[in-house]
Amino acid sequence: MKKIAFVYFNESFENQIKYTVNTIFQDYEIDISIISWKDLKSYKEDFDIVISYGDSTGYHEADIILLEGSLFSQQYLTIESIPTSIEFYEGLPVFFKNKDKEYFVESTPGKIIINLDIIQTSFFLLTCYEEYIIDMYDKYGRIKVEKSILYKYNLLSRPIVNESVQWFIDMLNSNFNLSIKKKNLWGDKSFQVLLSHDVDVVSKYLSFFREVRLQLSILFINRKPLEVLKRVRGYLATKLNKAYEDPCDTFDMILAMEKEKGYNSSFYFMTDGKGYSPKAKKVKDIVKRVIDANNEIGFHPGLGTAHDESLFKKELIVFKRQFNVNEKVGIRQHYLSFNAQKTWGIHEKYGIHYDTTLCFPEQAGFKVGYCLPYKPYDLDKNRIIDLWEIPLIVMDGSLMQYMQLDFKRSVEYIMELVDKVEIHRGIFVLLWHNSAISKEYNIHSREIFQWFYDYIKDYNCDVTSGKNIISKYEKTI
Repeated sequence: MKKIAFVYFNESFENQIKYTVNTIFQDYEIDISIISWKDLKSYKEDFDIVISYGDSTGYHEADIILLEGSLFSQQYLTIESIPTSIEFYEGLPVFFKNKDKEYFVESTPGKIIINLDIIQTSFFLLTCYEEYIIDMYDKYGRIKVEKSILYKYNLLSRPIVNESVQWFIDMLNSNFNLSIKKKNLWGDKSFQVLLSHDVDVVSKYLSFFREVRLQLSILFINRKPLEVLKRVRGYLATKLNKAYEDPCDTFDMILAMEKEKGYNSSFYFMTDGKGYSPKAKKVKDIVKRVIDANNEIGFHPGLGTAHDESLFKKELIVFKRQFNVNEKVGIRQHYLSFNAQKTWGIHEKYGIHYDTTLCFPEQAGFKVGYCLPYKPYDLDKNRIIDLWEIPLIVMDGSLMQYMQLDFKRSVEYIMELVDKVEIHRGIFVLLWHNSAISKEYNIHSREIFQWFYDYIKDYNCDVTSGKNIISKYEKTI
């Protein structure tokens, strides 16, 4: 394996550069040393290839000059640093470049100059830099998809970071007779599928006294007597007469389907007490059946916990006590709430093993342009955050509620995203709520859910839990 030196000149952003280079190349079989230009001469080992990363084309010892964009500058962490437009080179989006140079790629004798800053593009997307700066959240603690430059340029269906890194690797291989390839992350499998279910409710109807309180609220506060009447009839038919199946109690169906296919999955449970009590016998029975099927019990913290540390701590304590969880846990925030300034730090402080929240509810796809696990970065403290992020790719509600896709278009979009994950040997993360597998939720939901379970079986992949995937990943990087 040939040795590569990645030589950087902008020492003011040393931490950011080292973090990004290590992160984007950690999945490749590559021997790369990240070195300040001042320290290069003191290195005793010889390098086969030298990559220069800076704003000058005059570094004569470099084989490749990767020109630096404008993100790592005096405008860093200001609104002015966020790109308002992007260019394209051979279909690849260019977020940052040296604006004094007209070209994207130029070859000179013995040297290649690249004016696509894949380092700053990767850093910008992986850190949720845009959200950190904009800092404008809705009532559910989420940034609006319209704020995203990926959305503005219709790029959410593409793993831009993976594509950019692979483009760079291909360029190295073709120009320098290298054979850099992806590490064997998943054994004999091409990619992974993280199958997950957020348990917001375990039943459409609450316990008797809580149901009465809810219906009185609907009647006297919301002033909707017809809705109360409909709910009373449904409660009697479902809970008392057992005439209808509870549309939210789909656990037996999910577990039976997964057992038949040989799948494992992650179930993320809440402890805020709003949809159900974690102490309830029904909940305990469901958790036992999930565990007995070798699935993962994860944490689904309630609304407000993405930015409120004390609330997060309170619910996590209840989760660990009620569900007898002592090890590090996987987590997804309720409503996909995420605060770029606070959420990751809260998760790290309380020992969360991995998070799989990152996705825009309004559109399924690659919110951070990446489909592999990575360690986030603290923009405020300039350090790596000690937890894994596994970006979510598809949520049921994104397809049917926000994007308003029918069966055919939902299937086509899922297939497109799965194929892109397979290309990059990544992780396809699917969220399907137990409460969303019924025609009452959406006329296409159950059909899409069942289709996916059959469809993914034909791929060379593991369909399993977040816990299992991270365990495999940690052993290979």
